[in-house]
Amino acid sequence: MDKARQETLHAHFSSPEKQLRPVLTSLNGDNSWLMSFPRSRAEQAVVRKAFYHVVFEPWLEGPTSIIGTWFFNVSLISSATIPNAEAVEAVARQIEAAAVAHLPSPDQERLDQGEEGAYTGAIDAIILGLHFPDHLHGPTLRSFDPRIPVIATPEAAGYVRPWNHFKTIKLMNNLDASAKSWQTPEIHPGEPFPPWLTAIRIPGHNDVNFCLAFVWSHVVDNGDQVHETILYSPHGTRLDHGPFEAFINAEPKTEMLTLLHGLQESHTRGTQTNTGAKGGLELYRKVGGIKYWILTHHSDMTFGGLYFYLFPPQNTERTTDWMLEDEQKTDPSAAELEKPNVVDSGTEEVHTPQSLSGPVLALFHDEHRDNMDLQREIVRGTKHYESDVLIADGATGAIFIIATSNS
Repeated sequence: MDKARQETLHAHFSSPEKQLRPVLTSLNGDNSWLMSFPRSRAEQAVVRKAFYHVVFEPWLEGPTSIIGTWFFNVSLISSATIPNAEAVEAVARQIEAAAVAHLPSPDQERLDQGEEGAYTGAIDAIILGLHFPDHLHGPTLRSFDPRIPVIATPEAAGYVRPWNHFKTIKLMNNLDASAKSWQTPEIHPGEPFPPWLTAIRIPGHNDVNFCLAFVWSHVVDNGDQVHETILYSPHGTRLDHGPFEAFINAEPKTEMLTLLHGLQESHTRGTQTNTGAKGGLELYRKVGGIKYWILTHHSDMTFGGLYFYLFPPQNTERTTDWMLEDEQKTDPSAAELEKPNVVDSGTEEVHTPQSLSGPVLALFHDEHRDNMDLQREIVRGTKHYESDVLIADGATGAIFIIATSNS
């Protein structure tokens, strides 16, 4: 799989004249991601890296528990094929090696030599958006180099600081319901997080029902600055809550690149904790303009311990077909609405609009992983499909290249 990913990445980045786009790599087939955001040309010339690599909520090996496994214990059913910090570093290095042709000539006067003893790995930051154990996995986090800066919610930072492991911990700030702009100094986490990348927590009606927004600001070919958002909502959120409304209406306006949200509905102790497919579709409709809906926090888990014996979670699996049919039951005219591009990196389920011409998704399954000619034909062949987001899945080993246009 390592060779297949490397070949695919090289094919993906084979045209240096094309502007780089974000790369999302699923680390565990569930909710752990490597998010790689392209740097500006000027920054690339100084740091000699094409991307800024963010590790998001890594849970890569072993169960997660509270107090002890006898009380609260959760395990992923499928083991990640990117099982540790070293493997994540290797994936980030692969991306950099594949994109090296996009690097401009070095800026010799400003070339960043790095301080003595400074971290020189490929990972640039770790982000923690929730302090619950399936989002904040201590054994995995402590396997990362302590010099990697961490950006965390205040609650998550409160868990991590007592470890005395990471040298730099910055706070991810909440967006207030009265906010008119998301682009303010008090919202941005601050250095060493780059000024062109903003991580924002959008509070919801309780701890687990919230959104995070990762806003990538960059200049496009015509010289305009655009702001593209990856909107993350692992359990769903109420759409009438003040901070969410504030972000949707905030200036400057952002383009919605990706929604990260699951389809599974969950209830615990009689309360719905995951809004699932129905809540995700309502969010998709409310925001509008979302190019891709990538499923996250959606895989099967095993639950053990006294807590789950007393309060077993009630999970209901939903599909994209069910979601759209349910919407039309209450609003028959919804059949005319745009259908979302839904991608499940864990099960390889894809639901795409019929109106798009050409393939929307290229899947490299087991039988095609070594067929590099086929992969190159899909990625850069005669139709030259443009890729907005590339997903290399860690649990299934499949590589996804999402394309929406041809030239």
